[in-house]
Amino acid sequence: MLTRANQEIGKELRIKVKRDYIGLYLTPFLADMRMGSIMIAVPLLAISLGVSSLTLGTLGFTSGLAYISLCFLFGKLSERWHRKNLMMLGSSLWIAACLLLGFSSRIYQLYLSMLLLGTGGAMFWPTLEGWIAERESKRSLVKRMSLFSISWSAGLTAGPLAGGILFGINSKLPFYLALLISTFIFFLLWKTARVDSSTRSEALSQKTFFSNAAGDGSSLYIKISRIANFAVSLSVGVIRYIFPRLGTQLEISPSVLGLLMFTLSLSQTLTFYGLGLSHQWRYRALPLILFQLVTLVGLVIIFTAHSLPLFFVAFVFIGVGRGMTNFSSLFYSVNITSQRGPSAAIHETVLGTGFLLGPLIGGAVAQRFSLKAPYLAAAAVVVVGILIQILTKRYYLSLNKVTTR
Repeated sequence: MLTRANQEIGKELRIKVKRDYIGLYLTPFLADMRMGSIMIAVPLLAISLGVSSLTLGTLGFTSGLAYISLCFLFGKLSERWHRKNLMMLGSSLWIAACLLLGFSSRIYQLYLSMLLLGTGGAMFWPTLEGWIAERESKRSLVKRMSLFSISWSAGLTAGPLAGGILFGINSKLPFYLALLISTFIFFLLWKTARVDSSTRSEALSQKTFFSNAAGDGSSLYIKISRIANFAVSLSVGVIRYIFPRLGTQLEISPSVLGLLMFTLSLSQTLTFYGLGLSHQWRYRALPLILFQLVTLVGLVIIFTAHSLPLFFVAFVFIGVGRGMTNFSSLFYSVNITSQRGPSAAIHETVLGTGFLLGPLIGGAVAQRFSLKAPYLAAAAVVVVGILIQILTKRYYLSLNKVTTR
């Protein structure tokens, strides 16, 4: 009788764990599929309303400003509140934003929607990253972060493709898809088990995430990876909100624009998968710099090319570079023994700042010079970022030499 009871309990626990992991790793896919659909549709809708390149940039700026302003606050609160509840609140704001987008016919409605999307994202992403990092699992941290990154990146791969195709049918269909997904996320989280503070404390006491390979240089790699993440995120921010204007001028259809964004995200997803299998890149500066140089080549191709095949090559290069810089920054940020929520929030704030400034700078440069000029400006930011990383490492090494004497 006791054995049978234990078997039944074990079966229930396995079902519960499986359901929880489906919730934790499916929601990133759904959340970024929703965002990818919106990301391709909002600029196209704004262009149909006759807005300028600068206005396109400020649309992305609005969402990014809300995100980075609130990210650390909610990351800190996620250490005190139930993470599940905070994520559900964020998904509620997404539902409201998608409803508004579905009925938008004026530019101010788009601005309000982007504000709601940024606020909801600040509640959702740092909280989810901290939640996944602290889960009891046989997987190593890098495997869990790889699975998480593959999940959201796959969503960002499918979203723009679906959004571009749906926009070609009807301009409001991408927002209806996003509304449906946001609602599903809310109920999926509702069914996911809640992790309270006592569970987090127990998990912390039982294991340490900090990699032995990190040594005393962990703070250095957190710094340089965040610099790299900022520079490449700024470049991707330019592409997301400014490239549709260039594509429209070159008579690229919405479905092909969606396919280009799909290509960028697919190459990023495959990079996440590769990084999850390898350990050679961890706590080494050279691979991080090399991947940024790949991004640099992609940006130069966009600046110089006029043919669609070359644009696809450029988007592959940029996706690979973003995969490396984003994954490195996230891994180093949560590979610590405590306060993973705030540390993940800093990672997301750096990421969001890049997405914030990218559309704004890109829109202003395109307005002042040409629709190709923003990619040259983004390339310059990547170069400056690489130089700062090299100088930061040299300074750190020289400081260590002085300390050890």
